[in-house]
Amino acid sequence: MSAQTLEMVASDFLYDSTEAALNKLFTNPPAMEPHVDARFNKGSDTIVLDGVKFYAKRVDYHRELDQKFVQWVMDNRQEYPVYGDPSSADGESLELWAQSLTDKYFGSPYISGIDTDGYESFMPNGVKGQFFRYEDETYVALWHQENGYRAFSRPTVFHVSCHEPAYLLDDDKATAYCTECEDVVFDIESGGQHVKRIDRSGEEIDDAEEVSFDDLVANPVCPNCCAGLRVDAWQF
Repeated sequence: MSAQTLEMVASDFLYDSTEAALNKLFTNPPAMEPHVDARFNKGSDTIVLDGVKFYAKRVDYHRELDQKFVQWVMDNRQEYPVYGDPSSADGESLELWAQSLTDKYFGSPYISGIDTDGYESFMPNGVKGQFFRYEDETYVALWHQENGYRAFSRPTVFHVSCHEPAYLLDDDKATAYCTECEDVVFDIESGGQHVKRIDRSGEEIDDAEEVSFDDLVANPVCPNCCAGLRVDAWQF
């Protein structure tokens, strides 16, 4: 009697919700309170964004198109390191599939993609991605591919639900503010390279005392009342 062979089907690799897909992508999410999407991390002198909450505001899991990608991998990718197994699919697999689906890229894949290792991102994990167009809608495939101990995840297809795809690149921005003083707000950009004092309407306060990112992270307290500062991901 021959051993029974388990056949892979595309549905085995799909997710039931946006949250489930993002939780798979961020295998080691930061420990945050339910309502918090960012926090100061004094140990590494930076700010950490909750990737699940960040992307959940910007994308929706697209089960139908993700299934098309998984099926394509199973039918077409037979060379190392994929061999038709969607769980081993990589960025190259995604790019080939997207090219077979549409040629309406936003420029080159390297310009229009996401790579949080390539700039000062506040993401806790290295995340990569690729935008593409299909039937006049914008989609993004996100995956986690980093050397070392962290887990590998396959590219997963999401519909871009926010107004501008560029909002997915705002993981290097944050807003810190005092919970007591309404006029103390700091706008942080480029991974902390630019910090400016703004008012609640978003206008820069010209005569405000300059504050460095390192000082803000090392001692996140209000310069007026010494209450603790809270930090949020940039809100579009």
